[in-house]
Amino acid sequence: MELISKDKLEKWILPHLSKGKRGFSTRFYLGKIFKLIIKRLKTGCQWRELSLKEYFSKETISWQLVYYYFSKWSKDGSFKRIWISLLQNNKRKLDLSSVQLDGSHTRSKTGGQSVGYQGRKSSKTVIVFLSVIIRDKCFQWESQ
Repeated sequence: MELISKDKLEKWILPHLSKGKRGFSTRFYLGKIFKLIIKRLKTGCQWRELSLKEYFSKETISWQLVYYYFSKWSKDGSFKRIWISLLQNNKRKLDLSSVQLDGSHTRSKTGGQSVGYQGRKSSKTVIVFLSVIIRDKCFQWESQ
C-alpha cells in the first residue's frame, strides 16, 4: 500500500522541502526519503529498524541519512511549510463540524501575566500544546 502517490508528492510536498544550494546534490530521490520519514512517524519504529530495502532496493542507503533529513527539515521549518500549504490549499475540503480542541497547561514564570489567574496554583499558566482532531485525524502543534 502506497502512502502517497508520486504526483501528489511532487505537487504538494517536494516544493516545500529544503534542498542544498551548493555542493553535491543527493543521489537519492527525496520523495522516497520523505515517505520513509512518514512511515517512521506513523509506525513509531526505531530509525535503525526502517525497511530501507522496501524503498531503495537497488541503492545503498543508511538510516542515518533518513534521520539527517528528518532533523534538517524539522529544524528549518520544512514540515511547517508543508502543513501550512496543505491547509491553505485544501481549507474548503475540511469539515469543521466535528472539531475537538484539547489543551494542556504548564506553569509560566515569565510572560504569563496575560493569562487569567488560577487560584489553586501559585503561578500563572499558559497553553503550550494543542491537539485538533478532525474526522479521526489528529494534528498537533505547540503554541508560540
